[in-house]
Amino acid sequence: MTPNRGVFIGQRKDRLGARLLMMLTCIRLAEDFDTHYRINWFPQGADAPELDNPSELFDPEWMRRHFLDQKGYDRLARDALPVWNFQGDKSPDRMMEHLEAGRSVLVEEGFEVLAFPWEDVEAIRPRYRDFIRKIEFTGDIQAVMDLADAKLSGRGVTAYHIRRGDILNALPWKHTTWPAKIEPEELYETHLNKMRSKPAIMFSDQPELITRFQKRHPQLMQMPDIADLSGMTRAQRDFLELYAMSRADQVVAPFISAFSMAAARVSGQQRMVFRDVLSEEEIHQANEAVIQRVAEGPGTFLNASEAAHVYAKAAQYLCAQDRCEEALNLGQPILDAGADNAFLPLLQALNAFYLGKWKQSESLAREGLKNPHLWPEDYAVLCALRGAVLGAQKKRWAAGREFAKAFWAKPLRPDVIVFGSRMLYRDQLPFRLFPPVDWHLQRQLRQRRFAPFNNLYLVQNKVAVRAPCNLDMILLDWADLSLDQRARRLHDSPARLEALKTGLDVATDLSSDDPAVQSLRFSLERHTGEIQPSRAIDKARYIVSQHPDQALYHKRLAELLADEGDTRQARLAMADALACDPENPFLVFATGLLLMRIDVQQQGERQVLHAAEIDNGTAAIQGAAGQIHLKRGNKQQARRFLERATVLCPTYKRFGNQLKRAGG
Repeated sequence: MTPNRGVFIGQRKDRLGARLLMMLTCIRLAEDFDTHYRINWFPQGADAPELDNPSELFDPEWMRRHFLDQKGYDRLARDALPVWNFQGDKSPDRMMEHLEAGRSVLVEEGFEVLAFPWEDVEAIRPRYRDFIRKIEFTGDIQAVMDLADAKLSGRGVTAYHIRRGDILNALPWKHTTWPAKIEPEELYETHLNKMRSKPAIMFSDQPELITRFQKRHPQLMQMPDIADLSGMTRAQRDFLELYAMSRADQVVAPFISAFSMAAARVSGQQRMVFRDVLSEEEIHQANEAVIQRVAEGPGTFLNASEAAHVYAKAAQYLCAQDRCEEALNLGQPILDAGADNAFLPLLQALNAFYLGKWKQSESLAREGLKNPHLWPEDYAVLCALRGAVLGAQKKRWAAGREFAKAFWAKPLRPDVIVFGSRMLYRDQLPFRLFPPVDWHLQRQLRQRRFAPFNNLYLVQNKVAVRAPCNLDMILLDWADLSLDQRARRLHDSPARLEALKTGLDVATDLSSDDPAVQSLRFSLERHTGEIQPSRAIDKARYIVSQHPDQALYHKRLAELLADEGDTRQARLAMADALACDPENPFLVFATGLLLMRIDVQQQGERQVLHAAEIDNGTAAIQGAAGQIHLKRGNKQQARRFLERATVLCPTYKRFGNQLKRAGG
């Protein structure tokens, strides 16, 4: 090994499972690339207080050799590159040169087995099982690891992980659904019965569940059958349970669980989910058993909160089978039992929506929106749902206001997109509430249906028969109105831009001569770099000359010119856009942003403040005005706008924080 060769530096800010995977990855990389590894155990912003004392786990001498203090980290990280910087390479040459030059590589990957394009991940994966033994643990920890190996390794054991814990009982986690983390007991029961002759061990952050299973399956092991951990710290217990799980031949767990995923990775295998180990018919029967248990009442669950979380899965299953009345009726006893989970009124409002019970659905949605514990995503879904209900009642203006709140809060949320598509298809959106958009093109620009039950409350074909619109078309021009940072990064997302292009290419009811099509196409090509800026400007100018009354086309031209540094022409083009509709708050706001971008700060701020005075439904505009006043020290004026913004989007924490600074 070359002296002063660069090293791999591992760090994670989160919990134990991810940190262990990061460490094993560092061990693997150091071994394969002929160097050392170091661990930055205390990175800035770490949020796992139970891991504040790593000496509870690791041998002090091993820590001395491998852990970095802040000074050592600063020295090594000064000219380091992240490992993902090399993951697009076709050979190891560039990384080897980097290490040879004495520069280090930062490793923060903590959930997948890391492999470069020139490597075979399936050859690497099994090696992880032995890497854990290259970490030196304390004597007490090592002794329990040896017991787990003796009891479980090579014996055909299936390990089950049931996730409950803080999801049921802690704020804020209990107030939204976790369909990929919570799996009903009936699925575990089905697989245990299927594997009755095989040894099994169960792990859970809710011990009562294991006790319940052991009554029906006495042969089922749990951690105390291997060793008594009662005198150990939380970090020690977590590690030893994770290690024991990793010694099983098969890990069966929820779709998303960092704990079981880490255990499977440590074991050198893939973790299994129920669709991997049960047939469709077995899953169907298990789901029917879940519905039957929900029908027996909340008393069959650990508490009302668990009943609510399991009901969330049962309700989607029922509604997908056109059993919406049953879903609506099953939800009420859980509410009556005192379940205060903020997502429950949302589910009930959705059930009523499917049944065409508009007044009941709107009432449930309106009440649900008052819950201060609503998660931002759920707030947006409820607003969109309420908008769709109001639209069905022919209350277009109120419907549009609700959908606007939903869209600008979470424009990428699938439920919001599907509800918005329904409202657009049914002419339930008053376009005056939105910025200039080629709406006839938006109706035709579609995307594939979302995967069922994947980050999605609703059953899509019950809301919109046609495929949903690709509402990124709106964000292409108006991302500054969105409060969601991921939504705002559309211009830096090749996949999203490509999806828009694909939607444009496959749309059958559009003419290539349509100015909306031409303008959108050159705008997309400009962002993907397929046409030169000068060519894009020429195209934009031509379209504007043919359609001088279309503000959107003037705005696109103005932004192109600003990108190329032609600030004078950019201002003139934006003035032409505004002249098309002088009191349109969105155009006034866009004018202000463009002026500030080209360093005409005071004029720009004046336009933003004017936009906020004439706008009454866009949180981003109100918030921007409040921020300007806050910066100027006008706290009373800042409060006025920030309070409006907070009413429009109460779940957006930045407004609340700014309001506190303004003395509100």
